Amino acid sequence: MDVETGEGLDDQMNYRMVDQTGTRLDEKMDDQIDDRTDDRMDDHMWSNLPDTALIEIYLCLQDPERVNMSMTCKNWNRIFSSPCLWRTWYIELGGYNYISTGERICKFADGHGDHPKYLFLSYDHRRHHTCKIIQRTIDDFLDKIQNAKLVNFEFQNASFMFETLKENVVDSFARFFRGQTNMVDFNMERSHLSLTSGCRILHAIGSASGNTIRNLDIEDFFDSMLAMFQVKQFINALSKFTNLSFLALNYNCLSDDILECLTQNLAGKLKHISCRVCRTDPHFHRISSYSWKSLKSVCPKLSIDFWFESIGLSADIIRVLVPEAPLHEIYIDTRFDHNADWLQLSETIDHIAKHHKQITVLSVKLHNNHDSIDDSLVSMVTQCPALRVLFVRSVLKVSTIDEICTLQTEHKIDLQTFHVTTCGLTEMEYAELIYVSAKHLSVMQERGLNFEIRAVLGRQHL
Repeated sequence: MDVETGEGLDDQMNYRMVDQTGTRLDEKMDDQIDDRTDDRMDDHMWSNLPDTALIEIYLCLQDPERVNMSMTCKNWNRIFSSPCLWRTWYIELGGYNYISTGERICKFADGHGDHPKYLFLSYDHRRHHTCKIIQRTIDDFLDKIQNAKLVNFEFQNASFMFETLKENVVDSFARFFRGQTNMVDFNMERSHLSLTSGCRILHAIGSASGNTIRNLDIEDFFDSMLAMFQVKQFINALSKFTNLSFLALNYNCLSDDILECLTQNLAGKLKHISCRVCRTDPHFHRISSYSWKSLKSVCPKLSIDFWFESIGLSADIIRVLVPEAPLHEIYIDTRFDHNADWLQLSETIDHIAKHHKQITVLSVKLHNNHDSIDDSLVSMVTQCPALRVLFVRSVLKVSTIDEICTLQTEHKIDLQTFHVTTCGLTEMEYAELIYVSAKHLSVMQERGLNFEIRAVLGRQHL
């Protein structure tokens, strides 16, 4: 094995690259070494351990412990610089000690900037008066790792950075991404970028790694309220990704034109779409049945998840759940929709039962104080034979829960997980629910099923 290049080692080992100095070594590490060390073993034997053994020890340590280990002798310090130990970096930009933190990050990048393949960034800084210093840190850091061949890139809390540094930091990231040609996974969800900035970054990534990226997560990548499906720059940028297997985005980033683009570029490749439908995003357009059928015809393994947030009106949900869309998982959280008195949520459940019998997961958290879904829910579980996971939090009758459990014990449905929380029960209804739960518990346990039955008493509905 070549220690200097790390050939032959698993490059996907995940270890944190955080503060490289000033952190005390956990005393437990000394205790473990003392316990395993024979008193008769001298220092010479430790300093001449094989390189492979030393690397395995390093891989078991956190970074502060690695630093201390590297200061033991010249040989151990030599192994400390092996690229295979620094394939995965976890970097926190900003923070309380933003100046010293930035200096340490950039100094570390001086010696190891070519090594990372898996880069995970986070940002914790909201002080506007230090923007120029943070900007210089980012520019310097990205420049020092420009020659790295990233496979995975993930940025958490990116929205805080772009909110603080405005458009200045976009240039740095766009320039950096244009040099990355081997990425497979890219995640900048919840960045909340402007239209121009988001399209610039997405264009840079697509131009460089569009033919290698398989997993693209751009959920909440753009600011809310932007109808991105009408923006030509966005469609052009998305068309550069020709190898996607997984795509996460918002409904305001989908349209007939975009599905046509996916159909042309991702035939036989695209397997999963996760789509968030948020109340604050434009979601009143309807994607045609033809577009979904065309995409499904060229991507036969395609499955779709829809996540509805703060949307409860039946008409709004059904407009999105086109019968021809190959839905497998549906998540609905109505929260406190202002139209709560006339949501007609039973129509939503009936629509799912009629047009999406292939669903495997249904999770509903409903504010249905004035809308009974009991009959629709029972009908749905019997009409969807592929349903395996059911989460329900809503106003439900105890008899409905009993009926669903009975269908399960009689093998008329095949749920593997059933979590239900019924709201607004009286004390008498709660006592009845305890009886129902006890009646079915033993059978569920014998079959190894994941069943939970809970209740909220009184007028607390959610």
